[in-house]
Amino acid sequence: MLIAALLAISHPAEWKAEQDKSDKDVVYIPDDSYSIEIKTSSQNKIFGNRSYGQKNSIHNSGKQKYGYYLAINFEKYEVSNPTPSIKRIKFGWLDHNDWKAQVAATGQNSTLDNDAWNHKLKLLYGR
Repeated sequence: MLIAALLAISHPAEWKAEQDKSDKDVVYIPDDSYSIEIKTSSQNKIFGNRSYGQKNSIHNSGKQKYGYYLAINFEKYEVSNPTPSIKRIKFGWLDHNDWKAQVAATGQNSTLDNDAWNHKLKLLYGR
């Protein structure tokens, strides 16, 4: 991911990109508890895969579902909009139970609880 790569280049003693399955997207080397998961979407919220709504087990990604999140929403790429812009950037701490797994057994995503989206992730940029 570009953000992780840029941080790793500019601050190599402090930051690195995800290297292991259990790593967050951006790893803070001195203290992993400050590592960051990045979620992006062209929709108005962010989404995780189904495992985000489930407790850690051998059946999911292995990443901790709680921690710091950087949420970036952007305009959808279309032929009429070949250079989409960033619409919103939010940052904050999310807990495992802020994620709601899709109910259907065949469902593949998790959504973020409205309270968490509105109050736990703080707006850094919006237009």
